[in-house]
Amino acid sequence: MKFTIKSLFHKEQDIKEIVKQWILSIDKEQSIPEDIVALNFGLFEPYGIELTGAKCYDEKNDDWACEEDYVPEHRTCSDLNIPVNKGWEDVLNDMVALLKELIRELPDLQLWQVEHITTGFSEGDLIRVK
Repeated sequence: MKFTIKSLFHKEQDIKEIVKQWILSIDKEQSIPEDIVALNFGLFEPYGIELTGAKCYDEKNDDWACEEDYVPEHRTCSDLNIPVNKGWEDVLNDMVALLKELIRELPDLQLWQVEHITTGFSEGDLIRVK
């Protein structure tokens, strides 16, 4: 089942709230297996984000994020309402900041209890958020 933001949110709602509600829904509906040590919030164009988890993490090799040992039911948040003309570097930097804010604001979420959290585009380097 694909998570569709359009069915739950109005277009004018800000990106942080959209991502926050998506993360809260994942955290509420599913438990992360204990052997998952890393989560990747993978970005894609047109701008959306998907979550996967892995049993391994290697900061020198971004291919660890291709391991899909944990895939939540609502894996994808595909409509972030980000203008398509916004540069990918800006989107990446904004997402790093947004995820760090959510980790600070919601420290007790099960998702944040993994050791490593990254984000980035599939063809680029991943940035470690935690």
